This record gives sequence, C-alpha cells and structure tokens, in this order.
Amino acid sequence: MGKQTTHFLVFSIRVVAALMLQCLLMGSSTALDHENYHTISVDILKWKWKPPGFAKCPASFAGQEALKPGVKIRLDHIHGACSPLRPINSSSWIDMVSQSFDRDNDRLNTIWSKNNGTYSTMSNLPLQPGSKVGTGNYIVTAGFGTPAKNSLLIIDTGSDVTWIQCKPCSDCYSQVDPIFEPQQSSSYKHLSCLSSACTELTTMNHCRLGGCVYEINYGDGSRSQGDFSQETLTLGSDSFPSFAFGCGHTNTGLFKGSAGLLGLGRTALSFPSQTKSKYGGQFSYCLPDFVSSTSTGSFSVGQGSIPATATFVPLVSNSNYPSFYFVGLNGISVGGERLSIPPAVLGRGGTIVDSGTVITRLVPQAYDALKTSFRSKTRNLPSAKPFSILDTCYDLSSYSQVRIPTITFHFQNNADVAVSAVGILFTIQSDGSQVCLAFASASQSISTNIIGNFQQQRMRVAFDTGAGRIGFAPGSCAT
Repeated sequence: MGKQTTHFLVFSIRVVAALMLQCLLMGSSTALDHENYHTISVDILKWKWKPPGFAKCPASFAGQEALKPGVKIRLDHIHGACSPLRPINSSSWIDMVSQSFDRDNDRLNTIWSKNNGTYSTMSNLPLQPGSKVGTGNYIVTAGFGTPAKNSLLIIDTGSDVTWIQCKPCSDCYSQVDPIFEPQQSSSYKHLSCLSSACTELTTMNHCRLGGCVYEINYGDGSRSQGDFSQETLTLGSDSFPSFAFGCGHTNTGLFKGSAGLLGLGRTALSFPSQTKSKYGGQFSYCLPDFVSSTSTGSFSVGQGSIPATATFVPLVSNSNYPSFYFVGLNGISVGGERLSIPPAVLGRGGTIVDSGTVITRLVPQAYDALKTSFRSKTRNLPSAKPFSILDTCYDLSSYSQVRIPTITFHFQNNADVAVSAVGILFTIQSDGSQVCLAFASASQSISTNIIGNFQQQRMRVAFDTGAGRIGFAPGSCAT
C-alpha cells in the first residue's frame, strides 16, 4: 500500500471518528434539549368556543369508591364545557381575559393590603358587584339541607367561611340554582351567640337578638352578611351534619350564577377543618385546562385524595395570612438553568399556593430574572406588545408549533415541581396568534410570591393539612 493511500486512510478514519464524536455530542445535546424545552402545538393555545350542552358531563367519577373514606366530584372552570356559567355565545375571549386580570389585581390588593394594616376581612376573596363572569375561576356543586338542595360554589383556598345566599333576601344577586330556603330544611339551625362556632368568627359584633350573625367585608366594598348557622352539607355521596356556614341574606358581588363559596382555608371554620375528624384535613383538586372547551377537573376529599406519587412540600405558617397555604420557595429554573436569585429574596415573605389567583406573581427581583432568562431562550420568536399585567409577549401568527423552555419551581426539602407546558404561555388572542409569558411581577413593596392556578394546570394539587404538607402530582385530571 502506497504512502499516499495510507495517509488517505488515516485521514478518512479521523474524519469518521470526528463525525461519530460530533453525532454523540449532538445526541447528548438533543436529549438534554428535549428535557429542558417543550415543543407545543399552537393549536392547544386556541380557545375554541362551544355552545352549552355539547359535552357529556359526568356527575361523579368511577373512582369514587376507591377514595373511601372520601369522595370525588367534578370541578369545572366557569367557562368550561360542563359549567352552567359558560357563556351562551362566543363572547370575546380578550374581554374575558381582561376581566380576569382585573379581578386578579383586586384579589391581590386585598391580600397584600394585610401588610399595610388595612385588611379587615374574614375571608380573602375580593367580590365585584355586577361582574359578568365572576371572581372565582373554579366551581363545584354541593348540597345543603334535608332534603339536599344543590348549590353551585366557588372553591377558594384563601377563604375559610363557607356561605350561600338564603331567603328571605334583603339583597341577593341572581344565581343558577334556586336560592336556599332554610325553612324547607329539617336540619337547619341558626346558631346561638354562645356556640363554639360563633366564637370563632372574627366579626366584632357577631350577635343579634341572641342569634349568631356573620359579616364578610371585602376589599372593594362588597360583602356577604346574614345568619351564621349549621346545616347538613352534602358532597358527592357523603354528607356532613351540623356544618357551620353563613346563610347570607344580604350579598353584593361575586358572579351572577353561583350560590356562594366553599371555604378551603386553614382556620377552624373552613371545610377541611370542620370535616377533619372524618377526612383528616385532606383534599385535592385537579384543574381543567384554562382554554379547553372539553376538559373537566375534579375535587377530592379524604385519604384517597392524596396521590402517593406526589412531590411533597412542607407547609409553613404566616401569622399575617392564617387562611392561606404557604410553602418555602428556594429557587426557579428556566430551560434547566437555575436562576441567580438570592434565597433570601424568595423566602422573605413566603410563597402562597392559591386556587383563586390566576397568574403567578413573583417578587420583582425574581420575576426580572425569570423574564430575562425566558426572553433569551426565545429570541427566535417575534415579540408582540405587552398586554395588561403581562410584559413578555409573542406573535405566533405564522407558527404552527413553538419551542419554549421549561420552568421548574424548587421548593424546600429539594422538592422540584415542573410547570406543565400549558401553564407557561397565556393566550391573549383566541386564535393563539398572540401569547404572553404567564408570570407577572408583584409590586416593589411586596415580599410574598403567589403561585396562581394557571401554573397548577395538569397536576393534582393535594393539601394534607394533618401532615402539614402540599403535594404536586403531574398528570391528567382523569385520574
């Protein structure tokens, strides 16, 4: 073999080896890239309105028996396929989004005003008189009385007192179900001022003519006021006698259609606390996709509501917000890269996991780091003008699919929870042509983060108050 041929073979072997090494490196890079980025279809970002009644809506779930002791019922977004509050026509999506963000701001102002000494409510959900689509985003059906009469309720992890509208009405708004009439129930009882439940109320004057009364004043001037009573509450196949609740005769705000609110907070009068002897203070929810016109979610209580596969985070307490569920947030990653945020910045005021806030709010230094990193990893996407509270927006009008970085929360005890692909971009235009990063900054004076329900999509969020923990289990709401 000639010297020239030998040199050629050596050169060829080197080229092949280099190519093989490059392929191996590319393969490794591709695998890593796959873990740290989502490739999503723009189609899942589109809001496809469907008329009410087009979907088959289950009243319960086949897995209900497996939860005993416990129960599992359907949970709907107010605009969802099975919601009685679903718009009867294809209302403007952008108008509904604008209203949702306005309500978010009202709720957050009410929560954060606690730090300024102006917070004086017993419950933390700001109500808005005359709102078309309402303050709450997720609803369940519960029965009150004997025989049970169904009522459509907002679920709220930041409120404690459960209340519904009751006749006779001094001032009631319209609702889907008939307004509850106490005199038609054999199990209704107006509580006395000396009852243990009445003494738990934070209302300064909770006694009138020997009977217990409640009054909840909200941040925007709305309120619910009436008789504090006890009644049999029915949830799915289970019932709870002597459940303390507000029977509201004067109610302003909330949204037209619901009967009231199911308080899922942490104090003694909340639903988890009142049913703790049976269910151990355990409940969970799986939220249906925000823009979906077909999916439904579920609300579960009892031991079976806590997934064994969940990633668990310890609950922490905050005396300024006794109703809310706080966790320790230690860090955030974007596209697999941990952001440079001092732990003291994230931990100073704690982090609330909230069912009633839509968009996650981060303290300014944390949000700026997240926004900067996300923008740098989506430089190929054309930008669009900001919308309302969202300042990192994109024009996807010429895209059928996009590639976006993952976002992961790092909690205490090395608990990592990844936001689902549908919880990262918020749809602004109903056709998906404009979207925005679904995170926003808190004001400069705020030291508390809030993880909103948009980032809780496609996971079961489990509240195990007896064990002092919250669990996050990614997956479909069908399980």
